[in-house]
Amino acid sequence: MAAAKFMDAIARMPGNYGEDSDAIGAYTQVKLADAGRLLGKPDLITETWISLPSHRRLKSWDNIEDPVCPLVLNLYGHPLAGLLWEKYQDSILFDQGFEKVLAWECLYVDRKQQIFFSSYVDDYKMAGKEANIPLMWAALKKAGLDLEDPVPLKANIYLGCGQREWIPDLK
Repeated sequence: MAAAKFMDAIARMPGNYGEDSDAIGAYTQVKLADAGRLLGKPDLITETWISLPSHRRLKSWDNIEDPVCPLVLNLYGHPLAGLLWEKYQDSILFDQGFEKVLAWECLYVDRKQQIFFSSYVDDYKMAGKEANIPLMWAALKKAGLDLEDPVPLKANIYLGCGQREWIPDLK
């Protein structure tokens, strides 16, 4: 929440702006075959087989007693799901010029573009130099993050918290 409030403050400074976006299908954007590359362990094998509920099975499987199939995409519940999603996001953010802010694992900064980026699983905030915000969302999408269209910070709910303008009564 501290990072979210920090982002809100940055977005309200002169010349700055901020928006929220959500990842579409978060964890499933990562292929399990990429686990070794993402974790820096090229020999890592993450082959996982799963049973599907009967309503999700192919009709041709009706005569198979206990059908299983390989899990191809990262899925919430897999032992490496959260770590793979984090490494996938990091690889894209780092390629676009972001670096992690020390001691804040969810906060990134692109000093050249003058933008901060906050990530909490699949909920994102971006704040900083107004002219660079739409360009960075587009770059992240082009680099492989499947994202919903961003909305202004003032018009969205982030981590269950709504935004509203507060103007103190100075009388």
